[in-house]
Amino acid sequence: DVHIEKKFQMTLIATRSASRFALLLVMALLCVLPAGAQKPTAAPITEVRFLNDWRWEGPSAPLLLANQGYFQKENLNVKLSPGTGSAATVAKVASGEFDMGFGDFSALVEHAAKNPATPPPVAVYVLYERMPAALFVRKASGVRKASELVGKTIGAPAFDGGRRLWPAFAAYTKAGEAKWQTLDAAKREEAFVKGRVDGITGFYFTTLLNLEREGMSGSDYDIYPFYEAGLRLYGNVLLVNPSFLNAQPKAVMAVVRAYHAALKATLSDTATAVKRIKEMDPTIDERLELRRARLAFDVFVLTPTAKTSGLGTIDMARVEDNISLVVETFKLGTRPRAATLARTDFLPPASERVLP
Repeated sequence: DVHIEKKFQMTLIATRSASRFALLLVMALLCVLPAGAQKPTAAPITEVRFLNDWRWEGPSAPLLLANQGYFQKENLNVKLSPGTGSAATVAKVASGEFDMGFGDFSALVEHAAKNPATPPPVAVYVLYERMPAALFVRKASGVRKASELVGKTIGAPAFDGGRRLWPAFAAYTKAGEAKWQTLDAAKREEAFVKGRVDGITGFYFTTLLNLEREGMSGSDYDIYPFYEAGLRLYGNVLLVNPSFLNAQPKAVMAVVRAYHAALKATLSDTATAVKRIKEMDPTIDERLELRRARLAFDVFVLTPTAKTSGLGTIDMARVEDNISLVVETFKLGTRPRAATLARTDFLPPASERVLP
């Protein structure tokens, strides 16, 4: 079979020639195709340093959930840090230590007024449509309305939002002249439970459940939410450092878009979202934080106004009113411009923010 061997060799040569031709053809095509068609280029990842308003508790669930895929889908690498208070977040975002964060709008106004030469952080999304500050008063104190607080002792940390806005609350409720005692934030509820103060101010959903954890019955005290007194102040808002906003506007919009989606998912299934907090801090009481989250969302996020205008909405006329109230209450010498403190162009479309 010399003929068979020769036939095999000829077939092998033909096959190799065809392979070389195919390879050359592919290489030729690659040379003429656009560069982008040769090898897809991955979208760049944007780093974002984000400071929360407080430690990891129930209301933080949407933020932690957003970092479990929502931010990543937007090509963001968001480095989350727990906060030590809304006012501290405002200052650290303003300094550039953090790019974004959650801070209290009243604290933002105060910071801007006291630092008129420096561009302030910018609010781009409202989380708490109502300010969560509330006054808690022991029934044993004999107080049944705010006007009976004359001579009573109220405790709170110096930075507490309710304490800072007390003059406005007092004006709305005709509250009597009370005495203030400065308390450590971690000891506030304990001092109240043990009767060392007649009242305390704090975030409604934080203090309420902390008192329960301390063993105090809800029948032993009365609650006076500031929003019920008529203070239509925004609470926590999503803040952006002005330099970061100017340099990375698309990243800011992506953060807002991802957080908004995570917030909606959290509102639909809060129990699942709260599990993210347990992953961050295994020591938390998951059931307690689920209740805290629902209190925060049901009372301060899903408000009648938010249900009408949509989640995250920033009403610039209301921003003006808020600025006026804070400037007057804190007796600030400078009035910040609304356009420097808040912007509405980073919000998701209204159709995506309206609640069912």
